[in-house]
Amino acid sequence: MKLSNLKPATGSVKNRKRIARGTGSGHGGTSTRGHKGAKARAGFKSKRAHEGGQMPLQMRLPKSGFKNTHPRYQSYRTADYVVFNLNDLSAIAEKHNLSVISNDVLYNLGYIGKFDLTKVLGHGELNIALTISANRFSASAKVAISNAGGHAMFVFKTNQLQGIALAGTLETVSPKEVAQFFSYFEENDKLHVVAEGSLKLKFNVEAHSVDAAAKTLLQGQGANVVILS
Repeated sequence: MKLSNLKPATGSVKNRKRIARGTGSGHGGTSTRGHKGAKARAGFKSKRAHEGGQMPLQMRLPKSGFKNTHPRYQSYRTADYVVFNLNDLSAIAEKHNLSVISNDVLYNLGYIGKFDLTKVLGHGELNIALTISANRFSASAKVAISNAGGHAMFVFKTNQLQGIALAGTLETVSPKEVAQFFSYFEENDKLHVVAEGSLKLKFNVEAHSVDAAAKTLLQGQGANVVILS
């Protein structure tokens, strides 16, 4: 054995990784840190869905759905309605062989959008008996529909009725209670209930027509649903 033959045991000594010595070394550029800037620093943390200052996806998409019906959350802006005259509805009924016209029917036929509100005016003649469900009716339209043997039914949503029950501390909401909160609705008008939103309050409903989805929503809270004649 000579001093010139001495060497460390196999594996006991490793070459130090030399970083930032040019791209040819394989450890240049970002010096094995993977990124430049904040992501190369210790303790980097990014907010969820942050897009670097670009408008986030959830803000770029259109919004639709729940609307709180409590009075303090409502604006004073007049709602926009898609207007139909009696002769328009008569022509639609004859073209599609209908006896019942509602917002869902008009949407499925492509006459209105999914979230549009409808209003019926009394222009033109109505010679057939139609059951028409809409958000608003003019006084002359109601009379003409009734004289033709049909029914004018005002559409109200379940979360609207919940707002009435909450504001009046009511166990039951019927056309009488609706008339007290909405000036365009009279106690002898017909009430058609449709489903929208979620219910957090148990209240009974008396109406002339209740959609299946609305009935399921109400009965899910343990409420009674009575269909008026």
